[in-house]
Amino acid sequence: MNNVRESNAAAVLAAVRREGPLSRAAIAELTSLSMPTVSRQVAVLTEAELVCELPGLVHSGAIGRPRVPVDINDGVVAACGIHVGVSTTTYGLTDLRGRLLGSEKIPTPDGVAEDALACVAGKVRAFLRRWPNRRIVGVGLATGGQVDSARGLLDHDRLGWRRVAARALLERALGLPVQLDGHVPAMATAELLFGAKQQAGSMLYFYARQVVGAAFAVDGRLHRGPGGGAGTIAHLPVGGDEPCPCGRTGCLEVTVAEETVLRRAVAAGAIASPDIRLLAAAAETGVPAASAVLAERAATIGRAVATLRDVLNPDLIVLGGQAITDAPGQLDELLGGFAAATTLPGTDLVTVTRFGPDVQAIAACTGVLGQLYDHPFTLLAEADRKVAVT
Repeated sequence: MNNVRESNAAAVLAAVRREGPLSRAAIAELTSLSMPTVSRQVAVLTEAELVCELPGLVHSGAIGRPRVPVDINDGVVAACGIHVGVSTTTYGLTDLRGRLLGSEKIPTPDGVAEDALACVAGKVRAFLRRWPNRRIVGVGLATGGQVDSARGLLDHDRLGWRRVAARALLERALGLPVQLDGHVPAMATAELLFGAKQQAGSMLYFYARQVVGAAFAVDGRLHRGPGGGAGTIAHLPVGGDEPCPCGRTGCLEVTVAEETVLRRAVAAGAIASPDIRLLAAAAETGVPAASAVLAERAATIGRAVATLRDVLNPDLIVLGGQAITDAPGQLDELLGGFAAATTLPGTDLVTVTRFGPDVQAIAACTGVLGQLYDHPFTLLAEADRKVAVT
């Protein structure tokens, strides 16, 4: 019965998140739940401060409480997120709509994983003290390494981390439930929850910056392989002579990685030092070598997206990562590479994420928000237990 109750609550929350403000009658119609069930769930969710009534929106002449619209209460509950990158760690706080309330960036700490995560946890504790009136219900940890969400473990080759008990370490340090996820699945989850086109039947999310990744979702759910992990597109062959640590040449990740692009730009005389901001500025001011390097990367990304599109045939493709969002001048090159390489009809299904440079922080937070929307009572109870212990 508790599972049914929580499932009903999740259905009400989902309807209000997507379509709200809604009357109880509209919620019942959207969820196929009975009016008494909807009314009970709204009452419980209101008490938990996840939804709220908006009596000011009652239409003139409307009578009775069930006609009072209900919407997500975005003023109380919040979710924290930590994104651990190779060089930069970002942490932030969002409300229930995935809107970023604040974020900070620090260099990813050196040293063993346990010391690095302890350092990050100390920074996050100080950061969260800035919101004393927010009920923070959990922390999402997202990283580009290999994540075992079920066991709370992560590996990150480029940081030298092996089987790190990240969830247990952070839960002890922060006194909150911690949800682990790979950073690309986390970003795809952010699109599913809060993106501009949440209703697509299937979605391919493609990410490119220093690393590359992709995630695939059907009917609002990400496909996850054994252990809840995601696959890799790092070694997708895209041509070229860039050597990869795997022993081959022309693998996608090493070809379009930021460090590769910067090295080529310096060698071509486009910039004097390897700084992505200098490269972007040079391209904007019309330095031909700078534009050529970025255009080549964009076209390569477009061809890789086309390959995945032809295999999966999604209804929607969302592009994310600073290799795309920070290079709007090369978007036409990317789309041109995509159109030239895809063998399926139609090329208007590609869109760029709306989250921009905040995507890492928002995506990490959605690890918690996804759990909250799927299992609201379970997560709230767990958060209360953690806080009581600490």
